[in-house]
Amino acid sequence: MTRLAFMRTTRRIIDSVKEAEAMGFKVMAAPNITIIKGGDGEYAKVSEAASSGKPVLFMTSTAVEECSDHFKGGFRGMFRGPVYASGSAAECLRRKGIEPSAAGGDGALMIGDETDLSGMEGGDKAMVYRSAPAGIGNPLLHIMIAIKRGELDWIAMTSPESVGYLYGFMDEKYGEDDSRAYMDGNVRIAAVDSRTAEALREFGREPDLISPVPTFSGILEAISKEGE
Repeated sequence: MTRLAFMRTTRRIIDSVKEAEAMGFKVMAAPNITIIKGGDGEYAKVSEAASSGKPVLFMTSTAVEECSDHFKGGFRGMFRGPVYASGSAAECLRRKGIEPSAAGGDGALMIGDETDLSGMEGGDKAMVYRSAPAGIGNPLLHIMIAIKRGELDWIAMTSPESVGYLYGFMDEKYGEDDSRAYMDGNVRIAAVDSRTAEALREFGREPDLISPVPTFSGILEAISKEGE
């Protein structure tokens, strides 16, 4: 049985554990981000853009999920103009029955969280959620100890944020040199998409696998094919 660890947002972690266990993985999981819903005014921006035909750009899959939860059954048919997204956000839209456009995005309403949108120059923005670090707790400590002891086969990195989260606490607990030695030599690491792979490279770690399908289900399937 392949021993797998991953970090997920608080809203996704329970379903993610169930999905991984159903595929036969022995799972260790920890929450890394708490999602806090944005104000009604931010969702009003999305509604206005959608009804007017203004293009929209979903920055993250979480932005898709938050808008889907807010608008409920009306989400799928509300957009009269182009809907842009890439990576996991695009896959999430497809699961909701919306086929996104990968190219373009000029003049679009950018939909995401405070962190994503604060660095974007110009343009209209809708901050439909904000993310707060979940902090360190027993689930993450258990994962870190397992990495040190070589008791894991794979870590599934599901976002650039999860990379920084884990490396930050590993460096803090074990020191940078030992932390990097454990992460380099004791476990294989899969990245959900190219952005997450690039985040790993910033810590000097080339991913052992980049999921061909940039979703949580996709990365599980890719790891399952690789095996232990």
